[in-house]
Amino acid sequence: MLGRVPGADGLKTGHTEEAGYGFTGSAEQNGRRLIMVVAGLDSFNQRITESVRLMQWGFNAWQSKPLFKAGASIGSAKVQLGSSSEVPLVAPRDLAVTIPAGVLSKTGAMKIRYQGPVKAPIAKGQHIADLVVAMPDGEQVMPLVAGEAVGEAGFFGRAWIGLKQLFGMA
Repeated sequence: MLGRVPGADGLKTGHTEEAGYGFTGSAEQNGRRLIMVVAGLDSFNQRITESVRLMQWGFNAWQSKPLFKAGASIGSAKVQLGSSSEVPLVAPRDLAVTIPAGVLSKTGAMKIRYQGPVKAPIAKGQHIADLVVAMPDGEQVMPLVAGEAVGEAGFFGRAWIGLKQLFGMA
């Protein structure tokens, strides 16, 4: 793949009687990295041909559709027994969905999924939720992290939370 696919930078070849000729490779183009594995090929030359074909197909047949920039606030999650009742959820990196190239594919509903409420303490940057994007062929899931740290509520904070729960206010 090196010299045949622009951005190729990682590879491992192999051959066994049982698995045939195999190849693991990676390449990055325009900020998008693809990793591929092929196995069961009959010859050294077939391994080269199929590896290059598969990687070129991956870059040409699919495109990324940007959703959110790194650090963008996406929503919030409820916090249990924290110094704050909610924590902002942010994108830890640029988030994008993968769609067929040349198709004006619309993303479906986006929802935030987490096991909650999230128990304090929470560290800034801690992965606590996922962004789930509905697509025509299934879902694409991306991580969301805490936008700020949330400490545990002190004695009086916990007492106040308990009172609010007792009277159905929380």
